[in-house]
Amino acid sequence: MNDTENHINERFPDQKHAIDRLVAEDPEFLALCGDYHACVNALRYWAESKAPEAKTRVIEYRTLVQELEEEIKQTLIALKPWWSG
Repeated sequence: MNDTENHINERFPDQKHAIDRLVAEDPEFLALCGDYHACVNALRYWAESKAPEAKTRVIEYRTLVQELEEEIKQTLIALKPWWSG
């Protein structure tokens, strides 16, 4: 498991099997996970930054992370009827 999957599994720990399946079989989901990973890392960076634009960037990345989490959640919900893992 790589760091990208770790971020998703940390956020959705009860969906590990479905996440593993999607990562292995769905390139779009894998790209979505990559976007989520990048945004989580950027949010962490800006949250620790003392730069003048840090507060604005934190708000922007927090919003992006929430939107990506919702998209991931909807993908997992859509998969549920076909996956009981």
